[in-house]
Amino acid sequence: MIKMAGNNFKNITPLGQSSRPEQGFYEVSITNMERGPNDKFDARRVHVEFETGFKMFSFVSVPFDDNGEIIQSLKNDQVRGRLALLRSILESLGYTAQQIETAEEIDTNWFLTSQNGGRKAYVEFIPGQKGVQGSYNEIGKWLTKEQFNKLTATESSQPNTQVSNGAPVPPTGVSLPPPTSPAQGLA
Repeated sequence: MIKMAGNNFKNITPLGQSSRPEQGFYEVSITNMERGPNDKFDARRVHVEFETGFKMFSFVSVPFDDNGEIIQSLKNDQVRGRLALLRSILESLGYTAQQIETAEEIDTNWFLTSQNGGRKAYVEFIPGQKGVQGSYNEIGKWLTKEQFNKLTATESSQPNTQVSNGAPVPPTGVSLPPPTSPAQGLA
């Protein structure tokens, strides 16, 4: 017997039907943070889900061991860089500097949308090249909500200057040199 409310299916796409988003800026839920069985001891997979149901993960390196102690083999600038990335994610989730800096303990639950009161993050999504081995989808940046709002407002007011091969189209009125040819000995 199966028994469940229909609202469980909200934002659920049938298997195989959630398509990869285009490059751009998106609101995402952080659904999991884990260290995989073959991952480095300081790596965590940050799993995100887009509103379309598309899921992916991005790696982050943490400067602390499982007991919350700084990893001694790291240099100071490595610790600071890793903390800066974690802070970017926390600020993307809407936490303030005061909340972050005065917290007695920041743990995984701060990041997970299902555990943090429904906080969502904002990202720049960069799709991998289809059919190219070693080309992966990436989170280019973690954004604050203010940055996201500004970028999406700018993005929607700008004309699309991309063609199907990804090459930019020059603005109207710009003259370009003719393409090279074998006759010029440059091709």
